[in-house]
Amino acid sequence: MATTERPRRRGGARARSEQREGAASVDTTVLSWYGSDDGGADTPRRTMPVAHVWLVGLLALVIGALLNAPGIRKTALGQDLGLQRDVATFFADPLFDVSHGLYLDRPRVGIQDVIGRSGNDDIDLTLPGPIKNVEPEPPKKRAYSPQHQAALYVTGDSLAITPGESVINKALATQSIGILGVVDGHVATGLARPEVFNWPGYLSEVIGRDHPDAVVLTIGSNDDQALTGEGGGESFGTPEWQTEYARRVGGLMDAVTGDGKATLFWVGLPPMRNTERYETRYRLINDIVKSEALRRKGRVVFVDTTKILSPPEGGYADYLTNADGSVVQVRAGDGIHFTRDGGDRIADEVLKAMRETFDLDSWMQTTTTTTTATTKPKG
Repeated sequence: MATTERPRRRGGARARSEQREGAASVDTTVLSWYGSDDGGADTPRRTMPVAHVWLVGLLALVIGALLNAPGIRKTALGQDLGLQRDVATFFADPLFDVSHGLYLDRPRVGIQDVIGRSGNDDIDLTLPGPIKNVEPEPPKKRAYSPQHQAALYVTGDSLAITPGESVINKALATQSIGILGVVDGHVATGLARPEVFNWPGYLSEVIGRDHPDAVVLTIGSNDDQALTGEGGGESFGTPEWQTEYARRVGGLMDAVTGDGKATLFWVGLPPMRNTERYETRYRLINDIVKSEALRRKGRVVFVDTTKILSPPEGGYADYLTNADGSVVQVRAGDGIHFTRDGGDRIADEVLKAMRETFDLDSWMQTTTTTTTATTKPKG
């Protein structure tokens, strides 16, 4: 029977030696792909200069940057103020302009819409000022009951979280206050950096959607820095900074209370372990907020936390003595945030302010009187 012999590839030590010698002679400035079209023999199929490879890679990076320009710009703007942020925004801003002008940012927007993250790259640098020539009458002391509860919304930066949880727990116990969700905390935010988080714009959406009767807000601990955004550019503490910050505070207050329904309870910044920082920075912020709140009596209430978190002689304290003589830790280890006992103290002060503003308890007297009158005497 006849057999067909398959062609053999050249092998052996000599062949391998020749292959090594051939490999050594290949021009290192090109890349080669090898294929087999003659039964297995390796022959050059295609070559591409290294410069072309670099060009393709660079082009891919540019296209990728253009497609993701909105996210790149938001990341650049969100960096801490300084040289690194300046350099990043120097490149990110024109990249975004080109991407938007060529509609290359649309695929990213479409993907975000599909996955439920619409508007994730939006940056709102506008900050409203106070409402001018409008001085609505302070609302009358509104009465609430279990049948007609006050809708409460609690929000703010990281300092709002622990006290806010305490506020919610104590508010529920009144039975005349209903809660609009858990504490809406946004860490490391304030009025100084609207590109990081725009509080007036955000709260306007919340107020328009949920229509709260009472808003408990804690912000300001991240505002001891230069201002950015519309009307910004001022260094901390200068007269220009104080004027612009007061405008932003007043604008936020009016954004929350402008519809005449919501009352804003703005929780002030407490003493901190870094006494110098508190005295030279946070006290100024408190003074501005307090001043703007006084312009809006009945609509905005400033909740002072300095006395309730200080010893009798004033200043900062990690531990305080309760009325029953027990000593409790009220501040967290960082000297800024709060323990649960500290949060409870702030919550008690907030509920005190709410009782002075609203009628939360008269329903109990009415219920007691009605029950007594309808109960038949024995015998």
